[in-house]
Amino acid sequence: MRIRKPLVYLSALAVVIATGISLAVVLIIPRPSQPQPVTSGCAWPVALNQATLAENSQVNVSNPDTASDYWIMPVPVEQGLSVTLAGRYPNSRYMSIAVYNAQGTPFTTNGVSSTLPDYRIAPDPGSVNPWQHQAPPGGRFTVTLRSNAAPAQVNTLPVAPARTPSGNTDVIFYRVYAARGGPEQVPLPSITITHNGKSTQLPQCPASSQQRIPKSYCSIPWVGEESPVCGAAHGAAAPGEDGTIIPFARNSVGEGGTPDNDIAYLSASIVPRRNAGVVVVRAKAPTTPSGNAPTPWPQRGTELRYWSLCIDLAQPSVPVVVNRLSNGTVDYGCRHDNQVPIDSKGYYTFVIGTESQRATIERIPGTTFLPFSAISPTQPYELNLRNMLPEGHFRQAIQNVPANGRSASAAAAMGPYYPRISFCPLATLAADGPSACMLAEGPSNNASETTTSTKSTRLIAKLLFVCALVGWAILETWQGLKRRGKSRPAAQPGDRGSRLIMFFYGVVAVAIAIWVAAKVPEASTPGGVITFGIGLCVMCGGLVLRWRSFKALGRYVTVPVVTSPDQLLITTGPYRFVRHPSYLGLVLVLAGIGVILANWFSIAVLALVPLIGVMYRTHIEEDALPGILGDAYTRYASTRKRLVPFVW
Repeated sequence: MRIRKPLVYLSALAVVIATGISLAVVLIIPRPSQPQPVTSGCAWPVALNQATLAENSQVNVSNPDTASDYWIMPVPVEQGLSVTLAGRYPNSRYMSIAVYNAQGTPFTTNGVSSTLPDYRIAPDPGSVNPWQHQAPPGGRFTVTLRSNAAPAQVNTLPVAPARTPSGNTDVIFYRVYAARGGPEQVPLPSITITHNGKSTQLPQCPASSQQRIPKSYCSIPWVGEESPVCGAAHGAAAPGEDGTIIPFARNSVGEGGTPDNDIAYLSASIVPRRNAGVVVVRAKAPTTPSGNAPTPWPQRGTELRYWSLCIDLAQPSVPVVVNRLSNGTVDYGCRHDNQVPIDSKGYYTFVIGTESQRATIERIPGTTFLPFSAISPTQPYELNLRNMLPEGHFRQAIQNVPANGRSASAAAAMGPYYPRISFCPLATLAADGPSACMLAEGPSNNASETTTSTKSTRLIAKLLFVCALVGWAILETWQGLKRRGKSRPAAQPGDRGSRLIMFFYGVVAVAIAIWVAAKVPEASTPGGVITFGIGLCVMCGGLVLRWRSFKALGRYVTVPVVTSPDQLLITTGPYRFVRHPSYLGLVLVLAGIGVILANWFSIAVLALVPLIGVMYRTHIEEDALPGILGDAYTRYASTRKRLVPFVW
């Protein structure tokens, strides 16, 4: 019983630490003040589209796609309240209805998602959904929002996350992309609010009022914090180094921002050169439906429902570029698939330049012009590529790119569909075409070469890792077989279950580390090949240390803890530096695997969790060895650390 006390102490310490962290989270994180619900006297009081962007620059936030039209309806969260939307399928490429909580985040309640895309909206009796069956737009649908939404209920969305207290405000988004005739031709669903058995159909807000954001709307937490129209302050763009490119990568999406669950984003950053050069973006174009009329989805022969590229100002509010031209028109810094010419190889070429370069760029065959800001053309920019609703067979969609902020991961996942960026003199582009611009930046801009190189590197890395694992398995198996059937005179067992405890903690740590690496990409480590190389070196170093320890012990190596009268004190090899080098080698092997998994949490789990079993095992040995080796071991232990030289 005395020997097991360290394990009890370690378990108690883990419980105390976990309890302390939980209390700290509860006490330190401030509780929000009691919100006041937003009310509106009419339906859809907020409209976000090209018209509102041009009329009110304060709503130009969160990198909008200017081919999309949003209508927003605040909904108070109250017990027993339900909302009914009755509308017609619009003549557009895409439509969806989504509910966001007070933080601007979609949610799931009782297994029911708060978002509903067009092809999943069942039609009313006698109508046809044109995204389900071939039919003209205009059919009717009805969608209900209620607090007790259940998976079996058709066209039903949760009005709020479970256990949301009354007094909060959620918002309904009605999204339409690439509407024929513009937002004026989109029939908005009617809104009927039912509370305590009383139903009230709200009148439609006039179009003029939709361009003036109502102040009551600003009481929604994420709106008040982010929208300039509500007084939120956003700083100017941070200055960047002239001629900087941060290639496209997929970043993790935090809370808020009212993301569309059907869309994934790839982002890049650029700071233009001041020598009048242009920026060229080139990649293979995914196939999408022709035209903007609704068609049954999924559609054979297509890879995405929609894609677009927008240029935004790299400042906290991330507004899209809006240039007022001398002819009275407005150029919004977005282009979507059907507006982009594709060359004979299936590639698109965007050329980003100033308004003074527009005419020259537009004369270059097969290119699409995107504008820098006419007001401040040399400031930093953010490029955002959108992919909407990929077909299941299209594995190169952005949705399949790891959200780890790494351009190498995005390039490997997307292959030729990954957009590559290059600065280029306008004269070179005009004379020799976009291929000359991409080659000027070096071989890394060649999609096929980069993809092949990346695949070869990953294959070599996998082979090296497998070889290290096989080497570890051979080492451990050989030692076990070598000792089988061999016993020393008067050998005394004293394992006390330490072998099984070490094995248990090791297996648990590996399982948790692999799961975390797959489920928490936000904790991915930087470095790619460098990180893998470091992890492999740590792992192999641990294997070498473990092998040298076994060699130094010779015939005294045992799997369970066993002592015998003829046992000698080993002070050679790694035992010159620490008392238990083989266990240090084991910890290094597992920590190296954590580094190879390229996740901070995995590293922490594999470096720390096995230590619990190792500490218990070393305590068992420390209790047993003085009884056999006497004062010699006591003197040895007083001059050597247990596991880590000079530390512990």
